[in-house]
Amino acid sequence: MDVLEIGKLTERHAGGGSALVGLLQEVQRREGFLPRMTLRRLARKLDVPLSRLYALATFYRAFSLVPTGRHRISVCLGTACHVRGGQALLNRLEHLLAVKAGDTTADGRFTLQTVRCVGCCSLGPVVKVDQETLARVRQDKLAGILARYRTNGATPGPDGPHH
Repeated sequence: MDVLEIGKLTERHAGGGSALVGLLQEVQRREGFLPRMTLRRLARKLDVPLSRLYALATFYRAFSLVPTGRHRISVCLGTACHVRGGQALLNRLEHLLAVKAGDTTADGRFTLQTVRCVGCCSLGPVVKVDQETLARVRQDKLAGILARYRTNGATPGPDGPHH
């Protein structure tokens, strides 16, 4: 983000410390991650220590300091999802995408990550792709789910987004 964009962004997110998270969320949405140069420019513009922005960026798992894939896949490994096969889903996705959890595919399309809970335990095992929550996911459905995101982004299947 250039200096002009930073100025416009900070005007919309005035309000001190509580507005910093919202500001970082908007940068993350626009850029796909929190670029170092953008954080430096924000710190200067807001007259806050750069360390404060980094503290927020590293505290919240939703933020990334490195570029992520076009689509973020989150596999829930919370207790309910784990006992229903969450780890097996993660293993299968690692195989299908040829990456380990925490990494991004070579083509930049997917970033695979784990989460401890997405808050819908009765629907486990759960996988989120971007903002789409997929419930009761089975290993044999993963290739088809990935194919939908490889071709044209997110296109819900015949049963809607819950597979």
